[in-house]
Amino acid sequence: MIRFLLSLFKPFRWFIEKMDADYNQFIRILQLKLTMDDRRMKGLGNKSKQETENALLKQSFMQILFGIFFATFLLMIKSQFTYYYFSHTFLMAMMAMMIISEFTTILFDTSENVIIQPLPIKGNTISLARNAHVFIYLSLMAFNLSVISIAVAVFKFGIASALIFSFTIFMNVLFTLFLANVLYLLIMRLASGEKLKNLLMYFQIVIAILFMLAYQFGINMVDKTHIENMILPVYWYTYLVPPAFFSGLIEALSSRMFDQQHLIFIAEALIIPPIAIYLTGKYLTPVFNRKLMDLEQGDRVSKIKTENGRESLWYRILSAVFIHRQDEKAAFKLIWIMSGRERLFKQTLLPAFGYIVIMIIVPFFNKSFNFNELNQGYKYLLILYAFVFIGASLSGSLVSGNNQHAAWVFKTMPLSSPACYFKGFIKAAFARFFIPFYALLAIVVCSIWGLKVLPDVIIALLAIYLFTIVFYYYQNANFPFGMEKIATQGGAAFLKVMGLILVAVLLGVSHYFLLKWFYLANLLLIPVYLMAIYYVNRIFVYKKITWERVDSVNSYS
Repeated sequence: MIRFLLSLFKPFRWFIEKMDADYNQFIRILQLKLTMDDRRMKGLGNKSKQETENALLKQSFMQILFGIFFATFLLMIKSQFTYYYFSHTFLMAMMAMMIISEFTTILFDTSENVIIQPLPIKGNTISLARNAHVFIYLSLMAFNLSVISIAVAVFKFGIASALIFSFTIFMNVLFTLFLANVLYLLIMRLASGEKLKNLLMYFQIVIAILFMLAYQFGINMVDKTHIENMILPVYWYTYLVPPAFFSGLIEALSSRMFDQQHLIFIAEALIIPPIAIYLTGKYLTPVFNRKLMDLEQGDRVSKIKTENGRESLWYRILSAVFIHRQDEKAAFKLIWIMSGRERLFKQTLLPAFGYIVIMIIVPFFNKSFNFNELNQGYKYLLILYAFVFIGASLSGSLVSGNNQHAAWVFKTMPLSSPACYFKGFIKAAFARFFIPFYALLAIVVCSIWGLKVLPDVIIALLAIYLFTIVFYYYQNANFPFGMEKIATQGGAAFLKVMGLILVAVLLGVSHYFLLKWFYLANLLLIPVYLMAIYYVNRIFVYKKITWERVDSVNSYS
């Protein structure tokens, strides 16, 4: 597989060398990066070989499945230009979110410099290989997301149109990668060192939330009855929108339309992406390299922050609520502190809060929404139980990080069972990040529906907490922040999401039926959830989390 991917760059050897890079060195570095990816996947546990062989196929299957949902929307569109415009817009949005959430660590990775920089490597070879590494994965993802749309295009517009669409997908990837480099360079000019890392983290969170907001508003604001006959008009500013370049090129070549409008689109689509990637490699990459070196030096000389020894009132309150055993206290305090410092943890978790809020709020802005009718009925249950997804995000985010070699610290503690560790870990993360947000949510819900729903707010909180700890104890028993993010993205993610939806529905429906059964019947859930939480924390976790299981998934070297 790696040899095949590397062979795809042979036709572009002259282009690579034009960007002041050595082709042979470029191929060797890219081969090294792909090999390291493969070995990271092989280090994930006892079933590593099977997981390695199936991980890429499973991820591709999930992306294709996600593309099916978008293709059903495209199926209604008759206009060829509109069809491809929406297709490329969807691809650009998904790739941008992928670069922000997954590939920023690759673009800003300086760990390889220790080995590679002392070697006689020419010019921009390292950074060009870094961008090619990202390009390979983005291209695979873009094709997976578009494969159903391509099939639909064959049916609607013919084989020639679909083939040209396939070509423009890769042009779209190149252009999106160029925009990402430009955007990150602008950010790197605003700050450096530790401030840059913090700025990047919050930028990634905000952009990810804004993409979700735009997507949700687009879905809810479009009149579904007009989609079938929708035709996008071409204004002067349309020529400045990248998806229009590619859709205009496809329409022109497949329908043989060569008027002035389509000739402009053809020129833009065929000229701008190659020029953009040439500018990236020739001119932007040296600047990017210098900024990375400054960032690396800034890390080495960054000031050491002194911690305030006093514990906050909020910490004392929540630790008193969640911690009832002395052996959990140290783990609780440790994760309380560490979770506030871990950028990858916050970068993964905080967008989830934004996604849920957007999914809740945006549907209320449709034309049929009446605010006066909002406080009638049981719509607040949908809002409360939507946050079951935060419990799963919290559990997954807690294991992702760059502390792969720090697990030995936990192993040295003289404890007969590691369960107390994991109890303290999840409780601290839940208390610090979920409880404050849920408290604000409770205030909003009670202000709209009245204090009468306060018991329902408490019941939903118990249900979400129970789900969170059970989900955390069932996943791999990795110590906090000790698992590379690429390793946490298994092929079972889609099944977990489907299971989450089912759990959220079952919890909410059972709560709803008790409310409809008789007055205060919902209070029956409080002792049920409390007993379930007690059982999980006092009995279940000690059976589930053992040293044998922990040792099978953690590395201590």
